[in-house]
Amino acid sequence: MVDAKGKIIRANKNRNADLLWASRGGGGGNFGVYTSYKFKVRPAPASATVFRITWSWDQFEKVFKAWQLWAPSVNTKLGSELSIGPKKGGNVTMTGLFLGSKAEASRLLKPVTSVGTPTNQIIRSLPYTKVVSFMLAPDPVLTQRVSNQFSSGFVRKPFPGKAIKSMREFLEKVEGEFAGFFFLNWGGAVSRKSPKSTAFYWRKAKFYVEWNSSWIKKSEAARNIFVVRNTRRKLQPFIVGSYINVPDQGIKNSGPVYYGANYPRLRRIKAKYDPGNIFNNPQSISPTRKV
Repeated sequence: MVDAKGKIIRANKNRNADLLWASRGGGGGNFGVYTSYKFKVRPAPASATVFRITWSWDQFEKVFKAWQLWAPSVNTKLGSELSIGPKKGGNVTMTGLFLGSKAEASRLLKPVTSVGTPTNQIIRSLPYTKVVSFMLAPDPVLTQRVSNQFSSGFVRKPFPGKAIKSMREFLEKVEGEFAGFFFLNWGGAVSRKSPKSTAFYWRKAKFYVEWNSSWIKKSEAARNIFVVRNTRRKLQPFIVGSYINVPDQGIKNSGPVYYGANYPRLRRIKAKYDPGNIFNNPQSISPTRKV
């Protein structure tokens, strides 16, 4: 990392270990300019099973209710994401992968695939290089600029009816290809580490939730921003925290919301490496001040 004075700082478990800790979930331009990372990579399997199941939008409540009870604990070798588009032009899609056979994946998926009437279903065993392409298709090249407002949280208990009602109200108001709700199952390796082992704190959850609105005309900005933030207010009793990768400037006193109980330590590390708060944004980590 290069700090505000142009000094190169190297961090690992033996040197500047506090900066390494902070960088694993608390980076994002808070401490300096990161110029190089060293990752420990894991061997990929020869193949895996991918899946993509689609339902019509009007089935979203029954599908979501099944998914939220199933996804967090079905199998640590199975990961899934559930996307629910807006009522106008959207649908429900569950995508994911299983580190195992197609037959076993089909069996594990049954509690969700048997719900409602899927309009399309893909369950396919592929070489791992093609698994990556299936899961991470290239982002589309947009012909005009689309603006977004995101918010997010972590869910420790299944959403009750009141939360699902707020989801429906949101989905009935927003429009656009990039708008909607997005869920990702938690648990597994994420939950095996303690919340204080890295700067990323929100490890003890059932699943992650994210919702966003999108628009093109500037005249539509205020309405779209309001509906996302108002939905956060309604969902607040059912979520904890928020994910810094999708910042929401409507969140006040955002430090503990993004970083939980790790925020005080992050502030001390900020004061050590960037005491002048040169690297800042509206929701960046503020350094502790000497009394």
